[in-house]
Amino acid sequence: MKGSKALKEALDEIHILMENAKKNLSSQKKDSYSKYRPLIRKSAYLGNPEGQYRYAQMFEFNNYTKNDKEDYNNKKYIYWMQKAANNGYAEAYNNLADYYERGIGVEKDLKKSFELYKKAEELGSYLGKKNSKLMEKYLKKQGVLF
Repeated sequence: MKGSKALKEALDEIHILMENAKKNLSSQKKDSYSKYRPLIRKSAYLGNPEGQYRYAQMFEFNNYTKNDKEDYNNKKYIYWMQKAANNGYAEAYNNLADYYERGIGVEKDLKKSFELYKKAEELGSYLGKKNSKLMEKYLKKQGVLF
């Protein structure tokens, strides 16, 4: 699959980054992040669904690389998460559903959120399954679903 090599290299760097974070080696952590970023971007642009998902996460406020939040951008997050979802990445559907549920960067839409959670569940996401059951229960209680 296109972008797989860049994704593997990026994941190697993120592993090093996390290890350095545990050891509190900030200079090496910064070096790993500077290598990770262009690799994951390349993977995303080449169409790799996991690369697109991970690239989207770089634009999330609570991104897992804990960069300086300079990249926080809901529109880019949603754009790349949607690309990953359209390419069949289950967790991307789950994450998009959360944004629709809370109305972050998109108009709040609980029905759409439920549909996205269901799609995540269909694609094998454990979190999607859990969240779809919770949302279904809530929507039934609200009289939106019967």
